[in-house]
Amino acid sequence: MRSIVVGLILGDGHLTPFVGNSRRSRLEVKGDDKYLQYLKWLHQELSPLGVSELKPKKNYHQHRFYTKTTEELGKLRQLFYPSGLKIVPADIKQLLKDKLTLAVWYQDDGTLDCRRKEHYNALFATHCFSHSDCQLLARTLQDNFNLDVRVCKCRMRGKLRFRLYITSKSMEHFIG
Repeated sequence: MRSIVVGLILGDGHLTPFVGNSRRSRLEVKGDDKYLQYLKWLHQELSPLGVSELKPKKNYHQHRFYTKTTEELGKLRQLFYPSGLKIVPADIKQLLKDKLTLAVWYQDDGTLDCRRKEHYNALFATHCFSHSDCQLLARTLQDNFNLDVRVCKCRMRGKLRFRLYITSKSMEHFIG
């Protein structure tokens, strides 16, 4: 289950801030209605944590659910949000070593760039992370999964952002 949670945190999942002196957090998961089957799978897999009902988000084309607050999620909150903003923790190499973590992260923030028969690459939308965080993620993917990954610049809403690009030569290994 921790593998799924870490993949969600790297993606679109959010850990709530601590309330008062509590060191507990909960995981918020939401997604577009077109991914409802995936959200149902996540809901089922995370049910041992205690989850709210999977409900549509009013006036949006999304569904969402929350886990109960726990100290374990609070520990992950401290790692990923030490100053309130999401970062890549220094020990990400230990947290991102399971293929399931990678698969969940890709499902949340990945896209397939397929332009021609011989050109296809995977991209991770790591826009919320700094350049150094993205470099750390790229090294982790190289070391833990033997993937050739590049950090690419892109413009989003007028700001310079970064995303990860898995090169064509690694795609067979990534998909396999």
